Amino acid sequence: MNRAVIVASHRRSGTHLTLDSLRMNALDLDPDFLTLESIEPGHPEHIPATEFERRLMSGTGTVLVKTHALPGRSAWASEEAAAYAEQVLRRWPAVYVHRDGRDTLVSLYHFVATFTPEVGTQAFSDFIREQNTSRGATGISRAAYWQRHVIEWLDLQPAATVPFERLRGDFGGAMTDLARQLGLRLRPTISPVRISDPVPGWRRRLRRGLRAITGRAARSTAIRPRSGGSGGWRASFDEADLAWFETQAGEAMARLGYD
Repeated sequence: MNRAVIVASHRRSGTHLTLDSLRMNALDLDPDFLTLESIEPGHPEHIPATEFERRLMSGTGTVLVKTHALPGRSAWASEEAAAYAEQVLRRWPAVYVHRDGRDTLVSLYHFVATFTPEVGTQAFSDFIREQNTSRGATGISRAAYWQRHVIEWLDLQPAATVPFERLRGDFGGAMTDLARQLGLRLRPTISPVRISDPVPGWRRRLRRGLRAITGRAARSTAIRPRSGGSGGWRASFDEADLAWFETQAGEAMARLGYD
């Protein structure tokens, strides 16, 4: 049994859907999960690498480790964090969760607008062309950053990849394949995550892990708001946006098999 499984994705691509689906349906998993970015000293919920390692190794079963970071050392401000992250990614299998880049950017736009007032009044076309500020990939557009994230993680050859669209459209098949690729055992009955509105205190439960009486995760821990389903990008992209997006992210779209 692996001590950890990495769940990696670009933001708004199905990270929490995957985390919660595994926590609800796979046996031998710790009820909580860890966030790899917390080892960075500037992280609001900072955990030193030594403490992160202690929590990982003392978990009850396989511990899920979430990350949105690029897999290279340049993604980390701290040399200690970079070295430890590299070690974690080398030691444990990873699943890369992906979503149509157009839907990802639409969801990201609506999400960022909830806490960045200027984005709330910004045109979607301007938002996707805006320069990315994530460490290790500054000075490129948001669309180009999505492509870089996809390609760098695929080049790392993760143990499994899972499309967001399949988790929503073929949940049982997606979970069966995912468990087999990651060496996890599934419960006899596979149950989809219940996606529901947040309840008071949901932010506190985000880190603890929600569990029903049966001991299974009951409610989605995804950070709100959710916006748009698969193909919802059609309401936001015009022809000029689509042509420009192809120049920025066409390679990643092709590698993932999106039209």
